[in-house]
Amino acid sequence: MITTTLPDGRLKHKIDNWTGYQNPSEPMTKTKWYKDDTKYWEVKGSSDTTYIVSRNEYGNMTCECIGYRYHKRCKHITEIKNG
Repeated sequence: MITTTLPDGRLKHKIDNWTGYQNPSEPMTKTKWYKDDTKYWEVKGSSDTTYIVSRNEYGNMTCECIGYRYHKRCKHITEIKNG
């Protein structure tokens, strides 16, 4: 496994066909894993936080920010869609 530290303090793990993002204060078991054939983007938020926007095989997009969690929409997804 190859692990790098992102500017926001999270750890990015790469192993086989998977990429995982681990928050600095959380154990490895809380790591969010993405299959490398899943399309995902790292988007910089307004408070210097990096969020992961992903699109599944059906074209549905999700974001890990609070706005998406509560409202199922956010500016990060809009930013990706608008290029």
